[in-house]
Amino acid sequence: MLSINNRRPASIYSVIVLFNPDIPILARLVDSILNQVSHVLLVDNGSTNFLEMKAQIPESDKISHIALGDNYGIAKAHNVGIQTSRASGASHVLIFDQDSYAPANLVEELLKAEATLLERGEKVAAVGPSFFDPRTNNPYPFSKIDGFKLRSIYPSPENPVIEASFLISSGSLIRTEALEAVGLMREEFFIDYVDIEWCLRARSLGFKSFGVPGVSMEHSVGDNRLRVLGREISIHSPLRRYYLSRNGLLIIKLPYIPWKYKIRELSYSVSRVAVFLLFVPNKLRYLKYISLGWAHGLLGKGGKFGA
Repeated sequence: MLSINNRRPASIYSVIVLFNPDIPILARLVDSILNQVSHVLLVDNGSTNFLEMKAQIPESDKISHIALGDNYGIAKAHNVGIQTSRASGASHVLIFDQDSYAPANLVEELLKAEATLLERGEKVAAVGPSFFDPRTNNPYPFSKIDGFKLRSIYPSPENPVIEASFLISSGSLIRTEALEAVGLMREEFFIDYVDIEWCLRARSLGFKSFGVPGVSMEHSVGDNRLRVLGREISIHSPLRRYYLSRNGLLIIKLPYIPWKYKIRELSYSVSRVAVFLLFVPNKLRYLKYISLGWAHGLLGKGGKFGA
């Protein structure tokens, strides 16, 4: 295991959040990460196939199963994994979605990048890999807030690390020192904007997040992608559109979110939904869930839909 700034070995706990996982894909992820970390925590959000999954994942003293018994959302599951990791003395938490896959050099490259950043005096919140869509092989950019704009920065050989305003949670390596200073994930967000909110909260406290182009992971956003006027729009389910609409309003009500980003998020959310509704079937169903999301966001109602 690599060291933290060449002082002591890193103790990395990987937290994988589960909800009715595809077991072979999950097994592939566990196999890809097991030898890169100190321990793997499988935090299950009330999966109907939990017992089957537990029986099919190979037994190891480096793997622990935590059954929450119900679907409390990705933020709650992250927090349970983070708290368990910290209680076990972890120096870092490495977060994954259940359908991810870790390249063999993931942890090594992320730790190297972090060490370089710490040596130059940066307060590092998290480091994360670059991503590509396996359906198209197109890379995803890192995002940085630039006034009213969200600037896209694509990976390139010239940039060993890229400062980003926020990272995709899956594959992110987070220092427990940063978690102690910044706090846990906001559980009322349930699923969407959880990573964005945490990174922006960290940034407000002086901690930065960085992308590492030298290592790349697969990642698919939405059920399908729709290209409109040169832009790609993710086609999510109506329920996910509820969370996106609601949490987009919840996040702009937080005091530490940059005000220019709030304006950009509000205007972009409305225009994106208008375009989205022009091209999807079941428009009335989508409109119902989006309207509910906006209403609940204005009222400050978070948590699981219908709870």
